[in-house]
Amino acid sequence: MILIFIIVVFIIAISIMVFWFYLRYILTNDNPNIWEKQVKKIESRYSGNYPQNSVVFIGSSSIEYWKTLDKDMVPLKVLNHGIAGTKVADITYYAKRLIFPFNPGVIVFYSGTNDINGIKGNSKTSEDVYQLTIDFFKSVHEKLSKIPIYYISISPCKARAKVWSDAHMANQLIKSYCEKNDNLVFIDATEMLLDLNKKPKADIFRFDRLHFNKKGYAIWTSVIRPILIKGIIMK
Repeated sequence: MILIFIIVVFIIAISIMVFWFYLRYILTNDNPNIWEKQVKKIESRYSGNYPQNSVVFIGSSSIEYWKTLDKDMVPLKVLNHGIAGTKVADITYYAKRLIFPFNPGVIVFYSGTNDINGIKGNSKTSEDVYQLTIDFFKSVHEKLSKIPIYYISISPCKARAKVWSDAHMANQLIKSYCEKNDNLVFIDATEMLLDLNKKPKADIFRFDRLHFNKKGYAIWTSVIRPILIKGIIMK
């Protein structure tokens, strides 16, 4: 029994180390081509028959891991094009394959948390993320000039508490830009994710303290769905 326990602990430790090195690798790699496999996987869902006029949710892991998105956004017709680990520039780069062929009616965008990652020498500033996000907006509107883009605020989380001030500032800059420009909507979910002490709620994340569990996604749904439905009805 002791030997089995030691083997199990060893395997878990190795798995954690492999995951940590992989996570660090993708967070410090700014080459969008590393996501080619994931992009092809999304494209393979459709076999060239791209649904039109849907609501495309796109961005990083918080979008990809939203497994109840279809149900949570009823009656909206939604497509989940999230790719875990991606940064803002990656999504801009792949818009020509993950957004434009679908001619969506609405885009919902969540990205920036992997840019402001807290890794020394790699973590971007709030100004960096702000400018990269504006580049995304402009890139999309050059092709689809009238499409509404809803940007979900970068979420506070315990795993990246040390860089929350940068993320929060990025949110404020992006919010200000959205308020001054047509077809851009800033969805601010921050307050709903904080406890009474203005700290990230402890019970809304998985064990990694970074990604939402069911409670976290329920909060997102309660904030995002009404805004989308109202916006689409009034469109």
